[in-house]
Amino acid sequence: MKSSNRVHLYTHKGPNGRAYIVGERRGLRDLARALDNAVNGAVGLETITLYSSDGHPYELMVVTDVTEQEWQDAAVPYDRKANPSQFESVKIYDDLKESLEQ
Repeated sequence: MKSSNRVHLYTHKGPNGRAYIVGERRGLRDLARALDNAVNGAVGLETITLYSSDGHPYELMVVTDVTEQEWQDAAVPYDRKANPSQFESVKIYDDLKESLEQ
């Protein structure tokens, strides 16, 4: 099945590197909408399902409400210790999602 909202996110591999967002138009429009919803929404968090080139779905989470202390404590993306699920708003989301699924 060919998807029309395939998007790949490639992080930078080190300081001063280059990151990439490569996607089909529909996928990039959906991503833009998710970014806008995260910025303008009351929650400061938005999720979207996108697809990789092999057709498998993945969830992308856009998080905007991060405290200054969390920024200071966060590992940079190219650090092996980087863990975006450490952010409080992500923890709350995951806990709430898990409780609703039970």
